[in-house]
Amino acid sequence: IWAALINPVTLSFQLPFLVLWGVPDKDCLGRPDPAAFGMEWEGRVAIFYEDTLGLYPYFTAQDRPVNGGLPQHTSLDLHLQRVEGDLTASLPQAGAPGLGVLRWQEWTPQWNRNREIKTKYLVESRALLRRFFPDWSTEEVEKWSQVDFEAAAQSIMMETLQEVKRFRPQRLWGMAPFPNCYNFDSTQIALANYTGRCPAAEMALNDELMWLWKRSGALYPALSLEKLPEGTKGTWLYATNQIREALRVAALAGTTFDLPVFPLIKIVYITSNSFLSEIDLVNTVGESAAMGASGVIIWEKSLAVKTQKSCSEFGSYVRQVLGPYAVNVTTAARLCGVSLCQGRGRCVRKKPEDPTYLHLPSAHFMLLPHGAEGVRATGELPTAYIDLWKKDFRCKWFEALEGAAADQESAGGCRNFCEPLLALTLIANCK
Repeated sequence: IWAALINPVTLSFQLPFLVLWGVPDKDCLGRPDPAAFGMEWEGRVAIFYEDTLGLYPYFTAQDRPVNGGLPQHTSLDLHLQRVEGDLTASLPQAGAPGLGVLRWQEWTPQWNRNREIKTKYLVESRALLRRFFPDWSTEEVEKWSQVDFEAAAQSIMMETLQEVKRFRPQRLWGMAPFPNCYNFDSTQIALANYTGRCPAAEMALNDELMWLWKRSGALYPALSLEKLPEGTKGTWLYATNQIREALRVAALAGTTFDLPVFPLIKIVYITSNSFLSEIDLVNTVGESAAMGASGVIIWEKSLAVKTQKSCSEFGSYVRQVLGPYAVNVTTAARLCGVSLCQGRGRCVRKKPEDPTYLHLPSAHFMLLPHGAEGVRATGELPTAYIDLWKKDFRCKWFEALEGAAADQESAGGCRNFCEPLLALTLIANCK
């Protein structure tokens, strides 16, 4: 039997599951402190966009070129000088740990993935080459436009990652929204025959991005949802396959251990101003925890909270829906990590396709008021519930502890492992 009391934690990447705050809401007066619900913030997550780091080239929605528009026009020296200045201004503390996300999505570094609105980069690349070689055939222009574009795009991304890691080495840097399954189709996701599976062609293209994965400290796939009718499985199928593909890529990166995966979860539905329902928090946050992600980033580029009414609505959502669920899933993940993995790893679904989750049993746990309008979980975890976790989940050991943890697995005995782990404030009593 386990009794647990969870308080906010200091950032550590050897905790079973983290919920991190990436919403620019500091101007929203009256909203609760995310830390009161165990969500990390205050500089833990640094997210940079196309207009906030360096001289990233792109076209606006009105087709106006910024910084040359195309990667082929970029001066790497000038770009990296600006990156250095932007990092110094945005992250003045060089040694502060955290996550570093470059959310550059105006174009992708792979020619054939620049579809729909992104085809302008292909059109402009072809036009650029035709100006230099007007006598070339269509085939020659197509071939060398792709070569030039991909080489320039890859160079920008690689050199930028190298620079940010050199300047702020304590952060886990990576690009978002990568990897991607491109399995979201608003016309198909609500249909009964939608599978959400990652197409083999997209998985092969993700494999070709090994140069990116090997230079990344973490992977940051993105989960953006449409509000679907209750009872449809489309959201879960979309999210679980995106997460599964990110975990697959994380294992292929060529390093000794898998890269940590932190999905960016857009907290507002794509085509509405409403916040994610609790069901869709389960489909995203809960799914990420159960599948073995290191955590999630609750994310929004800009939040429409300019009025006191909208701020009040947002605050109510955090207090009543998001915050309590974050406490629930992070507490359950930590308890499972202690009870199954002796505090040395995280619990991961044995069968990825099974909708089993790391949730506290409602009959045995309560969420009580705590701190600045936050809540904490308190209760006892029955032995029968631990047995259910053992049936549905396996341990994935933390990197530095993998060998030692494996040696201790059979020894069991929670007596040696019920102490607080790293910065985790966890009171767990062995009986």
